[in-house]
Amino acid sequence: KPQLLYSYFKQLFAQVTNPPIDPIREELVMSLMTFMGNPSNILKDDPANAKLIKLPHPIVSNEDLERIRRLNKAGFRSVTITMDFDAHGGGAALESAIDKLQTTALDSVKNGDHIIILSDRELPDNSTPIPALLAVSAVHQHLIKEGVRSKSSILVETGEAREVHHMAVLLGHGATAVNPYLAFETIAEMVGKGVLDKKITGTKAIENYIGSLCEGLRKIMSKMGISTLRSYRSAQVFEAIGIGEQVMSRYFSGTASRIGGIGLDEIAEESTVRRF
Repeated sequence: KPQLLYSYFKQLFAQVTNPPIDPIREELVMSLMTFMGNPSNILKDDPANAKLIKLPHPIVSNEDLERIRRLNKAGFRSVTITMDFDAHGGGAALESAIDKLQTTALDSVKNGDHIIILSDRELPDNSTPIPALLAVSAVHQHLIKEGVRSKSSILVETGEAREVHHMAVLLGHGATAVNPYLAFETIAEMVGKGVLDKKITGTKAIENYIGSLCEGLRKIMSKMGISTLRSYRSAQVFEAIGIGEQVMSRYFSGTASRIGGIGLDEIAEESTVRRF
C-alpha cells in the first residue's frame, strides 16, 4: 500500500539521564503559541515589532484561514500557491513542479506577499497533490538559501495531514501553521450522519479534535525536552528511514537518512496511486 511521506520520518528523543518534560503536570511551562509576521529589529524596542498575528496554537480552522487570506495590510498580504504536479509525468513532473513552487514562493515574498499558503484544495482532475511535507520543506529550504525566510510565514492548507505525527513533521520542517481541512470536513460529516454522540455539535467535535492535536503536539515536543513550539518549529528533530540521499540533500537538508531509499519517482508514483 502507498505510504504517506510522514511515515518515513521518525522523531528523535533526548538521550539524557534526567526524565523528559511531563506535558500534563508541566503544561504551564509549555506553549503552542505562534506568531506570523516579521519584527523590524528584535534588538530595538520599537512598536513596529508588535505588528504580528498571534495564534494560540498552530492548527488553523477553515474560518481563520479565510480571515488570514483576506488580510490586505502591509506585511500580512498572502498568496495561495497550489502544490500539484502532472499525474502522468512521474518523478520528472514532480521535480519540475517543486522547482516552480520554490520560484513562485520566492517571487511572492520579494513582491511583498509575506504569508505563503501552500494548498492542495480543488486541484484539476489530471493533477496529483505534491506531498505536503515535501512542498513545505522544499519551500522552507529555498527561502533560507535566498535569505528571506524570516520575512515569510508558511501556512499549509492540506487534506493529507490528519494525525498528530503529521502535524509535528510539518511544523518541524518549517510550517508556521496547518489547516487540515479534510479532517474538519470529515468530522462535520460524521456529526451530520449521527456517527458521533448526538449531544456533540459539529463545532464542539472540531474543538475536541483540535484540542487532541494540541495535547499530542505537547507530548511529542516533551520527548525532546522542548517546551515551546517556537523552538520546535524548523528544528528538524527527525531522521528519515527509507528516503534516498538525493531527495534528502535537496529538499530536507539537515535531516539524516542513514540507509537511503526511495526517490522522486517512487514518491510521485505513491502520490498518484492515492489520488486515483
